[in-house]
Amino acid sequence: MHHLSHYDEHAPVLIVGGSLVGLSTALFLSKHGIPCLLVERHAGVSPFVRAGGFNSRTLEIYRSVGLEPAIREAAPEALKEMKIVRVETLAGRELGTFLENSSDYAMAASPLRGSIIPQNILEPLLREYARTLGADLRFSTECVSFEQDTNGVNAVIRDLASGQEQRVLSSYLVAADGNRSPIGKKLGIDAQGPGTLAYQMNILFRADLRAPLRGRRLLACYVASVQGLYGGDEDGGLLSVPYDPEKESEQDFLGERGIEVVRTAMGVPDLAVEILGTRTWEMADRLAAHFQQSRVFLAGDAAHVMPPTGAYGANTGIADAHNLAWKLAFVLKGKAGTGLLETYEPERRAASQLAVEQALLNYVERLHPERTVQVSAEKIAYEIPIFGYIYHSAAVLSEDTALYEDPQCPSGRPGTRAPHVALERDGKPLSMFDLFGHDFVLLTGAEGAAWSEAAEACAQRLGITLDTYRVGADVLDIDGCFGSRYGLSSSGATLVRPDGFIAWRAHEASQQPVQELSQVLTQILCLKLS
Repeated sequence: MHHLSHYDEHAPVLIVGGSLVGLSTALFLSKHGIPCLLVERHAGVSPFVRAGGFNSRTLEIYRSVGLEPAIREAAPEALKEMKIVRVETLAGRELGTFLENSSDYAMAASPLRGSIIPQNILEPLLREYARTLGADLRFSTECVSFEQDTNGVNAVIRDLASGQEQRVLSSYLVAADGNRSPIGKKLGIDAQGPGTLAYQMNILFRADLRAPLRGRRLLACYVASVQGLYGGDEDGGLLSVPYDPEKESEQDFLGERGIEVVRTAMGVPDLAVEILGTRTWEMADRLAAHFQQSRVFLAGDAAHVMPPTGAYGANTGIADAHNLAWKLAFVLKGKAGTGLLETYEPERRAASQLAVEQALLNYVERLHPERTVQVSAEKIAYEIPIFGYIYHSAAVLSEDTALYEDPQCPSGRPGTRAPHVALERDGKPLSMFDLFGHDFVLLTGAEGAAWSEAAEACAQRLGITLDTYRVGADVLDIDGCFGSRYGLSSSGATLVRPDGFIAWRAHEASQQPVQELSQVLTQILCLKLS
């Protein structure tokens, strides 16, 4: 038995890693009222901007915790109305367009536009909001070691400024510690997939690019002459190119070598270039064999690494955090059995695999159209890894084994993201998503009163909150499409989880609604039947 006296601190959840995914995990847990401690080795945010495209699904998730307005306000005006192209060189021929207009970063499956906001602007927002909700975030602090047993996770954390170490006892640990996850390594979790695709050199530079840009506003540019990726403006920017780590170093690219590569990419042989800094990273495609080992969960790049082609990486990691947070919250509050935590891996691993495969296909198409990287996956619609994947686990009462569907023609089947329907309440417009985010929600047709009454009895019996809405009565269905999108008759019902995914549905009324709903909730929450 652990005695707290052996520990300096206690936190229900310890999060290792304070970048996008770690911060999002802290934010979502805090929103559920779960205290957490986050440690991050670095003091602050990296100047080498990484992720920047946050899709409509990610904005739906941030909207559910109240962060969407702040993101819209902080997104830089300068990044609007830009395009993503493939070129021979910046001054040369355009070979193709991948995004026509960044302001139109919208997807048919969602009423929300995505947001083009650099990671170094989004992270401080997440940090500030998580702190407001009570998260304990400690930067310049590392996790030195950890071990887990049946009672919890014992970790040692060190303040890098003072060198002081503290022992922390937590119930669960979330490893959001990046693509070389030391925690995943220590647990011996293997990675699957092609692995390293290329070693990349990031070159931050200044140059007058008005002539090669020719007035175009480019969010990102795939450059065939150097098999690289460029992002910037008339004064320079960031160029990322493959290099050979056996023969070249960051130092080499600070001088002539860097200048030569920038000139080749820009297509201006005598361009005056000033190199401001260089940094290496690895372009890779990997999926962890496991996302959970007992009390430790891998999320974000610790669980899956993919090339930036398609902007799937960070968005997939934020969806991991969102899936895991409500499950941890329900288990820690005693509203669900620990079996609920075992649904994180099958759900998120299958969804991540789709994203990893599509990012690899995009990588081959955009950066190496001439090269044969072995890709066994088929090309699927861009929106599918974002909205169209289908969960299969103990927390879903599946009706079939399909792995994904076209999110623009939603079926309402269990395991899918609950589709958008425009609603109205008390004369005010409302999105279906505004009903989700914290508790389970039961949606019924206009004649689903028996289900609504049953919900109240079940919620009391199980000690959970179950919000119920009769669509067509409590809330108005503006376009009259609730029944068809959710696959229900007017007496049917659908149960939506706190993460906005459908857990179960009944096409029509039931003879014994209380019994049926109780059984469903008991199964989803992995509760032992008493």
